Amino acid sequence: MYPLISKWTALSDKKEEAITVLKQLAKTVEKEEPDTWMYTVHTPDFTQTNLPTPPEGEIVFFEIYKDETAFNQHVSGKIFTDFVANHSDLFLCNEGKPYVTLEVMDRQAGFIRSDAM
Repeated sequence: MYPLISKWTALSDKKEEAITVLKQLAKTVEKEEPDTWMYTVHTPDFTQTNLPTPPEGEIVFFEIYKDETAFNQHVSGKIFTDFVANHSDLFLCNEGKPYVTLEVMDRQAGFIRSDAM
């Protein structure tokens, strides 16, 4: 298992378009990448108390891959590279690619209920 958290930033005037294309990306990943076990896209809920307050355009990905190889296949594969090539203008970028923070996690305990899927 290879779990991680990744954060991107949608440009303020492009946030809705970014969410729309990310929803399609998630559907495509689900259909085409069987070794991507979980791929969820979230934005902050500003109706709730958040400490610290997250940036307005923040996009948080919770992802679980079968292993590190599956993750590397995802980020170097056609689905993801085409997505970045076609939609990077919707996100805060560095050197032409979306600026990404990435935390690879080491699961210590817990579960995912099948009802959550």
